[in-house]
Amino acid sequence: MVGTYNKVLPFKDDERVIDQFGWSPTSVIKPTKASKKKWKDAYLENTEQRRSDDAEYLSGLKFSEFHAGLCEDIVHYWSMVGGKIVDPFAGRLTRAFVSASLGRSYEGYDVSPTTVKNVNEHLDKHFLRTGISGATVKEGDGCMMQLTYDESADLVMTCPPYHRLEAYESATGQLSDIKGYHHFLERINECGMNIERVLKPGGFCVWICGDWREDGKMRSFHSDVINMFTFNAGLKLHDTVIIENQSPFAALQLGKVASKRYTSKVHEYMLVFRKEGEIVPTSNKIKLHEESSLEDFF
Repeated sequence: MVGTYNKVLPFKDDERVIDQFGWSPTSVIKPTKASKKKWKDAYLENTEQRRSDDAEYLSGLKFSEFHAGLCEDIVHYWSMVGGKIVDPFAGRLTRAFVSASLGRSYEGYDVSPTTVKNVNEHLDKHFLRTGISGATVKEGDGCMMQLTYDESADLVMTCPPYHRLEAYESATGQLSDIKGYHHFLERINECGMNIERVLKPGGFCVWICGDWREDGKMRSFHSDVINMFTFNAGLKLHDTVIIENQSPFAALQLGKVASKRYTSKVHEYMLVFRKEGEIVPTSNKIKLHEESSLEDFF
């Protein structure tokens, strides 16, 4: 049981927190394989390869997919049923699928025509099979979000490209096409300004990102984002959570990183920002189907 507190968003005083949200809200979260597998339909058939079949290490490696179980935790914790989620960098289906399935409306952006086509086709098939709708991905610049009204989003949830670590389909506005890190940050700064614009007063932004090495030095992307979003965009840093990942690269890189005396990264950051003001909840429901399992739902 929990005590009675002044609440930013509704939850029940007479039920355990972990039972309401599906996870224990501590500052380190480790997404599980089981929570990913139960969302088996939340992933595209991924045929695009980052590495060729004859590469020395991790041959045939596909592009990364967002963890559906982590998405479920974010949606339940920082939004309510009936809320609107906006995603500047929608990518490959997962966040759109999970958000709609949990009773939120979802509006995503991606500059890749192929990705937008594939995601929306999958969402249309899901609607025909289950009757669940409420998600769409628009072809457009997510840094600008020009098709999203001011103060219309209850939650902005996204995971941006990590500059040039993955080379996505080349298109106007594609961040992985940008050569210089500082130019890349200028676009991320634009995104932060527009996140503040589209959020309702009191609304949350959950931004998943990591750091990386480039040109022999560490790119502390997460701290750059914090600085830009708080000082330039006017958002408040509400919380920081460490995501512990299961990385296929970690063991392969141990010799390399030890020789240079740095470490192999097995974590990302969940940066939680909030817009000034008091949010008006869209409902008092955290879960769309309190008594139903996902298996029953699908």
